[in-house]
Amino acid sequence: MSNYKVFFEHLPSTIVCVFILCYFIGLNYFFIYLCIFFGWLIDIDHMFDYLLFKKSIKFNLKEFISGKYFNISRKIYIPLHSYELSIILFLLYFIINEVGVIFVCLSHVLHLVQDQISNKTKPLSYFFIYRALHSFKINYVCK
Repeated sequence: MSNYKVFFEHLPSTIVCVFILCYFIGLNYFFIYLCIFFGWLIDIDHMFDYLLFKKSIKFNLKEFISGKYFNISRKIYIPLHSYELSIILFLLYFIINEVGVIFVCLSHVLHLVQDQISNKTKPLSYFFIYRALHSFKINYVCK
Protein backbone atom coordinates (compact mmCIF):
# COMPACT_ATOMS: atom_id res chain seq x y z
CA MET A 1 0.00 0.00 0.00
CA SER A 2 2.84 2.45 0.77
CA ASN A 3 3.94 2.34 -2.87
CA TYR A 4 0.49 3.51 -3.91
CA LYS A 5 0.14 6.19 -1.21
CA VAL A 6 0.18 8.79 -3.98
CA PHE A 7 -3.17 7.45 -5.20
CA PHE A 8 -4.94 7.68 -1.85
CA GLU A 9 -3.30 10.35 0.33
CA HIS A 10 -5.58 13.19 -0.80
CA LEU A 11 -8.77 11.17 -0.98
CA PRO A 12 -9.93 11.68 2.65
CA SER A 13 -9.78 15.49 2.56
CA THR A 14 -11.46 15.51 -0.86
CA ILE A 15 -14.28 13.27 0.37
CA VAL A 16 -14.83 15.55 3.37
CA CYS A 17 -15.11 18.54 1.01
CA VAL A 18 -17.60 16.64 -1.16
CA PHE A 19 -19.76 15.72 1.86
CA ILE A 20 -19.76 19.30 3.12
CA LEU A 21 -20.54 20.51 -0.41
CA CYS A 22 -23.50 18.12 -0.61
CA TYR A 23 -24.72 19.27 2.80
CA PHE A 24 -24.75 22.93 1.74
CA ILE A 25 -25.89 22.76 -1.90
CA GLY A 26 -27.22 19.26 -2.40
CA LEU A 27 -26.17 16.59 -4.85
CA ASN A 28 -24.59 18.68 -7.60
CA TYR A 29 -22.51 16.29 -9.72
CA PHE A 30 -20.73 19.06 -11.60
CA PHE A 31 -19.21 20.49 -8.41
CA ILE A 32 -18.64 17.02 -6.94
CA TYR A 33 -16.56 16.09 -10.01
CA LEU A 34 -14.67 19.39 -9.81
CA CYS A 35 -13.92 18.83 -6.11
CA ILE A 36 -12.64 15.35 -6.88
CA PHE A 37 -10.48 16.66 -9.72
CA PHE A 38 -9.00 19.64 -7.88
CA GLY A 39 -8.68 17.85 -4.54
CA TRP A 40 -7.48 14.43 -5.61
CA LEU A 41 -6.84 14.01 -9.31
CA ILE A 42 -4.64 17.06 -9.90
CA ASP A 43 -1.71 14.76 -9.27
CA ILE A 44 -2.17 13.86 -12.92
CA ASP A 45 0.04 16.89 -13.60
CA HIS A 46 2.98 14.84 -12.34
CA MET A 47 2.67 13.17 -15.73
CA PHE A 48 3.85 16.44 -17.29
CA ASP A 49 7.12 16.28 -15.33
CA TYR A 50 7.47 12.56 -15.92
CA LEU A 51 7.08 12.84 -19.70
CA LEU A 52 9.58 15.72 -19.84
CA PHE A 53 12.00 13.50 -17.94
CA LYS A 54 11.35 10.42 -20.10
CA LYS A 55 11.33 12.33 -23.40
CA SER A 56 9.21 9.47 -24.71
CA ILE A 57 5.71 8.12 -24.28
CA LYS A 58 6.82 4.75 -22.91
CA PHE A 59 5.25 4.69 -19.47
CA ASN A 60 6.60 2.79 -16.46
CA LEU A 61 4.15 2.85 -13.51
CA LYS A 62 6.76 1.90 -10.91
CA GLU A 63 9.10 4.63 -12.11
CA PHE A 64 6.26 7.16 -12.22
CA ILE A 65 5.04 6.37 -8.69
CA SER A 66 8.58 6.56 -7.29
CA GLY A 67 8.87 10.25 -8.21
CA LYS A 68 12.62 9.80 -8.69
CA TYR A 69 12.38 11.64 -11.99
CA PHE A 70 12.19 14.90 -9.99
CA ASN A 71 15.59 14.24 -8.40
CA ILE A 72 17.13 13.09 -11.67
CA SER A 73 15.82 15.96 -13.82
CA ARG A 74 16.39 18.48 -10.98
CA LYS A 75 13.22 20.29 -12.11
CA ILE A 76 9.71 20.53 -10.68
CA TYR A 77 6.95 21.92 -12.93
CA ILE A 78 3.65 20.32 -11.72
CA PRO A 79 1.54 23.12 -13.27
CA LEU A 80 -1.73 22.40 -11.44
CA HIS A 81 -0.01 22.52 -8.05
CA SER A 82 -0.14 26.28 -7.65
CA TYR A 83 -1.76 28.67 -5.26
CA GLU A 84 -2.38 30.94 -8.24
CA LEU A 85 -4.93 28.38 -9.43
CA SER A 86 -6.57 28.47 -5.99
CA ILE A 87 -6.75 32.26 -6.21
CA ILE A 88 -8.34 32.02 -9.67
CA LEU A 89 -10.91 29.54 -8.35
CA PHE A 90 -11.67 31.83 -5.41
CA LEU A 91 -12.10 34.85 -7.70
CA LEU A 92 -14.32 32.75 -9.96
CA TYR A 93 -16.75 32.47 -7.06
CA PHE A 94 -17.30 36.25 -7.16
CA ILE A 95 -17.82 36.16 -10.92
CA ILE A 96 -20.32 33.30 -11.16
CA ASN A 97 -21.66 33.48 -7.57
CA GLU A 98 -21.89 29.69 -7.11
CA VAL A 99 -21.17 28.37 -3.61
CA GLY A 100 -19.87 25.12 -5.12
CA VAL A 101 -16.81 26.96 -6.41
CA ILE A 102 -15.77 27.67 -2.80
CA PHE A 103 -15.65 23.92 -2.11
CA VAL A 104 -13.69 23.29 -5.31
CA CYS A 105 -11.23 25.95 -4.17
CA LEU A 106 -11.11 24.44 -0.68
CA SER A 107 -10.40 20.99 -2.12
CA HIS A 108 -7.51 22.44 -4.12
CA VAL A 109 -6.06 24.40 -1.21
CA LEU A 110 -6.24 21.36 1.08
CA HIS A 111 -4.38 19.30 -1.52
CA LEU A 112 -1.63 21.92 -1.79
CA VAL A 113 -1.29 22.43 1.97
CA GLN A 114 -1.13 18.69 2.56
CA ASP A 115 1.53 18.35 -0.14
CA GLN A 116 3.51 21.28 1.17
CA ILE A 117 3.56 19.84 4.69
CA SER A 118 4.27 16.23 3.73
CA ASN A 119 6.90 17.14 1.11
CA LYS A 120 8.63 19.62 3.42
CA THR A 121 9.02 22.26 0.74
CA LYS A 122 10.06 25.90 0.97
CA PRO A 123 7.27 28.37 1.82
CA LEU A 124 6.76 29.83 -1.67
CA SER A 125 7.41 26.68 -3.66
CA TYR A 126 3.75 25.97 -4.39
CA PHE A 127 3.43 29.24 -6.28
CA PHE A 128 3.93 28.52 -9.97
CA ILE A 129 5.35 32.00 -10.57
CA TYR A 130 7.99 31.40 -7.89
CA ARG A 131 9.00 28.13 -9.54
CA ALA A 132 9.08 29.79 -12.98
CA LEU A 133 11.22 32.68 -11.72
CA HIS A 134 13.71 30.09 -10.49
CA SER A 135 13.62 28.04 -13.72
CA PHE A 136 11.72 25.24 -11.93
CA LYS A 137 14.97 24.12 -10.25
CA ILE A 138 14.37 21.58 -7.50
CA ASN A 139 16.72 23.29 -5.04
CA TYR A 140 14.40 26.33 -4.96
CA VAL A 141 11.40 24.10 -4.18
CA CYS A 142 12.73 21.53 -1.72
CA LYS A 143 14.49 22.22 1.58
